[in-house]
Amino acid sequence: MAPRAPRLPRRTTRDRRREPVPGPVEGSVIRPATAGDIGTIVALRALMFEAMGTSSEEVSDIGWQQDASRWLQLRLGEDDVRVVVAEAHGTVVSCAMGQVVPLMPSPQRLGDTGGLLTNVATFPGHRRLGFSEACVEAVLGWYREATDVEVVTLNATAEGAQMYERLGF
Repeated sequence: MAPRAPRLPRRTTRDRRREPVPGPVEGSVIRPATAGDIGTIVALRALMFEAMGTSSEEVSDIGWQQDASRWLQLRLGEDDVRVVVAEAHGTVVSCAMGQVVPLMPSPQRLGDTGGLLTNVATFPGHRRLGFSEACVEAVLGWYREATDVEVVTLNATAEGAQMYERLGF
């Protein structure tokens, strides 16, 4: 399933603040990822691939995990990537990532900039508490406030489809 969000409304000012905000559960915060979060983000990415039906053998391959870690090390501070994590009592339990990607122009879009929402995952013990949704909302806020993205696309599992529908996808 590849839902597409409606056009993102533009805000008049761009907010590039990176401070944590309160999370959905007492003792939790939503914040931009740091280099210290990379190992956990890759572990959450592995969970996402498992949920999407990727074989255990492929998911456990250390090669892609090392490549993903390097990719994050190089791109966490870039203007066209935002990785957001949910932290509960000091432990990262969920994440979501947004990337600005070039799109071929179309009659429905004035610009040629799109967003790709990926890496939305939560550890099993923290699911159904609002962490993924809070991370996705933070990424969507970044798109609105700090980018020229007009449309966001994603791939959803059946389990995550309702959350994306609630968010307008």
